[in-house]
Amino acid sequence: MDRSEFERLLALNYAVGDATAKKRVRDSEFVYPDTSARKVFQHAASAFTLWGQATQVRVTGIDNPLDLRCDWPSMEVLARACLETFLAFHYIYIEPETDQDEFQFRYHSWMVEGFAKRESFPDVPEEHKKQVANDARALEQHRRRTRKTRHFQRLKPAVQKRVLAGRNWPPGVTLSAMAERVFGTGWGRAVYSYMCSHAHSDALSIVQMKQAVSREDAMRMADVTMTKIALVLAHMTASYAAKFVKARKVLASHPDRELNDMYANLARYLSKSIRVEEAGL
Repeated sequence: MDRSEFERLLALNYAVGDATAKKRVRDSEFVYPDTSARKVFQHAASAFTLWGQATQVRVTGIDNPLDLRCDWPSMEVLARACLETFLAFHYIYIEPETDQDEFQFRYHSWMVEGFAKRESFPDVPEEHKKQVANDARALEQHRRRTRKTRHFQRLKPAVQKRVLAGRNWPPGVTLSAMAERVFGTGWGRAVYSYMCSHAHSDALSIVQMKQAVSREDAMRMADVTMTKIALVLAHMTASYAAKFVKARKVLASHPDRELNDMYANLARYLSKSIRVEEAGL
């Protein structure tokens, strides 16, 4: 992954997301898309900051500074956060296309899944009780809006119960399957699984940290991670531009549009390569 190309992708993503940042929004469902875009940008920018830096951390009680070299394991966790934020945006705002009932179901059940977590919180200090009460009212509003959709009404009762409890989002589809739909079966499945490896700290992630001893090893791992983030960043830029007219105009006239297209298409190309290798061709 070339650093200058990544910077250009990052700057383009910011410009496209910023195109709608000051737009007045009438529909409550469209309050948050620009925040989703900014979340992807911030994760990518944080990973870029870690890329190639030999960070020394001083901790009280430890005589010598800790040399983190290039912190590629943390970059992998940020890469997964980038991907999952994009997948949620794509699932809610892009996939339904013109099906408003589908969009309403996906959006409001997403809100239910988020706000429902507050229901299990222990007692909170007095100064936070007003916010908790506001959140409870918002949760019930999103539950009502979810129930009204035809898509919800077609679900089996047991699934409906889980959706309203915030324990089944998105219903009937895994994040791995969502990644496959967007990026292709090979790359989407393989890369999402690998990103989860580091976020969940399975054995592979620990073995790789043990083996990547030198700075050169760490840099090679980091370069691969940044390529994955670049692909997600390019998809977020393209999808956001496809959804919003102002963002589309920014992308269409931007000098790095073709660079973004190249990275957005790269995952599909890699998926085809993976399928060919799996078939033994």
